[in-house]
Amino acid sequence: MSIRNIAVTDTIEKFRTEFNAMTLDDFGDMATLSGSISSTTIVGAVNECIAIISSTAGWTMEDSTSTQQIVGGGQIARFLGTSNEIEAVVSGTNTVTIGLPSAVSITTSLTSPIVNAGNLTLTDGSITDSSGTINFGNENLITTGNITAANITSTSGTSLLGTIEIVGNTIRSTDSTTIYVNDRLHANILQGGDIELLDVGGRGTIKSVSGSNQVLNFDLWPIFNSYISFEGATDDGFETDVLCTDPTADRTVTIPDATGTIILDGSTGYATSTIFSSAVTLVIYNSAGVAQKTIVGSAT
Repeated sequence: MSIRNIAVTDTIEKFRTEFNAMTLDDFGDMATLSGSISSTTIVGAVNECIAIISSTAGWTMEDSTSTQQIVGGGQIARFLGTSNEIEAVVSGTNTVTIGLPSAVSITTSLTSPIVNAGNLTLTDGSITDSSGTINFGNENLITTGNITAANITSTSGTSLLGTIEIVGNTIRSTDSTTIYVNDRLHANILQGGDIELLDVGGRGTIKSVSGSNQVLNFDLWPIFNSYISFEGATDDGFETDVLCTDPTADRTVTIPDATGTIILDGSTGYATSTIFSSAVTLVIYNSAGVAQKTIVGSAT
């Protein structure tokens, strides 16, 4: 088949001759086409031929967007995976296996209602494990939010909250000998050494752990309000109160260095001879300060 060319100086006869030769010799007679070809144009016939050829000697690939690609005889279809994202393996007869590698890298994001990894399940903001335990290994867990738990148990036996260490039933500070409580501390019993502070019958009570006759020492000067109350040996509804009249100046009441019974203004039964022993002299003065009577000791 040669190239047909008609110059501007050629005659109409030349054009007729070349045109007929092109249609008869170059294009060919449509009547000689196979009966399986129904197209009436060269382009349509070629497209039909491609379809027939691909259906017998080739095949068509199509993706999710309906984009198609014909793979004809002698051509190669390549299935290429992406490193750390997807794998494509050709095996056996006409078999292509698409899968994930053992370690998958996701460069954008993964959206799924449920993610399972072994026994671990991640769904709706919750992480659960079918074994009942989520192990973070030797890693540190850091959060700027809150941690809510029924119990926090340390596998080493020691738990740290900042500088507060909890070992068994012992709480201590790791950076000093003082633990500060900024709010009110409520406890059924507070114990320091052998001394307990507890609530007995609705009253705050200080007692000794070792026994009822232990000594409570005050290294500082204790100051009481209006009175001191003594229960006595029997815990009942009767107490002895030592009252203090509201002082208008500093007052001093001295208890002598002696053993005996304190005599009150109405304790006449205790005014025995032993009070006036050892040659003690009692002088009675009037309101002017003049001695009126003198009682000499050693009375019987």
